[in-house]
Amino acid sequence: MSDEKQKFPPTFYYANAIELFERLAHYGLYIGLSLYLTDVVHIADKDTGSLLGNWRLFASLAPIVCGSIADRLTFKRSLILAFTLYATGYGCLLAFPTRYPVIGSLFLCAFAGGFMKPVITGTVVRTSPPGRRDEGFGIFYRMINAGSVIGKTLAYIVRRLVAIRFVAGTSVIASLAALGIALFAYKEPEDATEEAKPSLGEVLRGYLDALVNVRFTISLVVFAGFYFMAEQFYMTFPKYVTRHIDAKAPLEIITLINPACIALFQGFVIKAFKKVDPFWTMAIGCGIGAVAMLVMGAIPTLLGACLSGAIFAFAEMTFSPRFYDSIAAFAPKGKAGLFMGLAFVPAAIGAWIGGQASGRLIATYLPADGPRAPFTIWSTYAALGAGCALLIAVYGLATKSYRAARS
Repeated sequence: MSDEKQKFPPTFYYANAIELFERLAHYGLYIGLSLYLTDVVHIADKDTGSLLGNWRLFASLAPIVCGSIADRLTFKRSLILAFTLYATGYGCLLAFPTRYPVIGSLFLCAFAGGFMKPVITGTVVRTSPPGRRDEGFGIFYRMINAGSVIGKTLAYIVRRLVAIRFVAGTSVIASLAALGIALFAYKEPEDATEEAKPSLGEVLRGYLDALVNVRFTISLVVFAGFYFMAEQFYMTFPKYVTRHIDAKAPLEIITLINPACIALFQGFVIKAFKKVDPFWTMAIGCGIGAVAMLVMGAIPTLLGACLSGAIFAFAEMTFSPRFYDSIAAFAPKGKAGLFMGLAFVPAAIGAWIGGQASGRLIATYLPADGPRAPFTIWSTYAALGAGCALLIAVYGLATKSYRAARS
C-alpha cells in the first residue's frame, strides 16, 4: 500500500479542528458557569447545583437519540445543525442573562452536543487509515485538551478584562468558526452512508439487553463516584476559590494544571499499572481522587487548590484508561461496541448526583455571606470517593472469575 493511501484525509483534520473549537467553547464557558448563574443570572446556590446536574445529565444522554438521527441526516448536515444550535444557545446566554432564557439556552447547547459528539468520533473512525486508528484518536484527544487550555485561558482574560457574562461571546465565536468549517471544508466520509444504520428503537433495545446484565449495570453505578468527584472542579471549585480564598483568583488557569500533568505523565502511569487488574487500578484512581478532594479542603489556599488539581490529574490517569477496559470485559463476544456505547452512563449519573449534592452543600457551608465551612464539603466528597474506591475493589474481586470467562 502506498504512503499516500496511509495519510489522514483532509476531512479527518477538519473534524479535529471542529472538535477543538467545540471544546474551546464548552470548557471556556463551563469553568465559570456556576459563577455566571449565581452572580449574573441570580439563581440561588441550591438551584444552580440542581440545574448544572440536570444539564450535564441531559448532555450525556442526548447522543443516544441524536446519534441515531445523525446517521440518517448525514454527518455534514448534523454538524451544520449542531453548530447552528450551539451559536444560538451561546448567543442567548450572552444576550439574555435571565433565568428561563438561560436554562433553555443551556439545554439547547446540550441538544446540539448530542449531534456533534457521535459525528466527530464517527469521522475519526471512518477516516483513520488502516492500522492508524489509535493514532487518530490520539490526535482527537489532543484536540480536546488543546480546546480546554485555550478556552479556559480566553475565559480568564475575558472575565478579568471585561466581565464573566461576555465569556459566552468567545463560545459564540468558536461555534461560528466550527460552523464555517462544517459548511465549507468538511466533506462526508466516503463510507459514512454505506453501513447499515440501526433505528433508534433497535439502539435502545440493544442497550436494554446490555443493562439486563446485572453485574454490568451495577458496575456502571459504582463507577459514577469517580465522575462525581471530577465534576466538582466545575460545580464547587469556582465558588470555593472566589468566595473563600481570593475573589480575583485565576481559577481558569489553576484548572490547566490538570491537563498539563496528564500530558507529561500519562505514559508513565499507563506503564506503571499495565499489569494490574483494571478494577484494582480504578480503585486506586478513586482513592487518589479522594485524596485530592481532601487536600482541596484541608489547605484553603491557592497552593492547596493547585496541589489538589495536580493530584486529581493522577487520579484521572489511573482511572480513565482502565475504565474502558473494564466495560469491554463485560461484553459478550461480538457485542463490545454495544456495551461501550453505555460508557457514558457513569458520567451522567455522577454529574447528576454531583449537581444535586454540590448545590445543597454550597448553600449550607459556602454561602456568599455568613460563616463558611468548606472543609465539610470537600471532606464529604473525599468520603464518597473513598467509599467508591472500596466498592470498586470489592466488586472487582467478586466479578474476577466472571470477567476472566468473558475475556
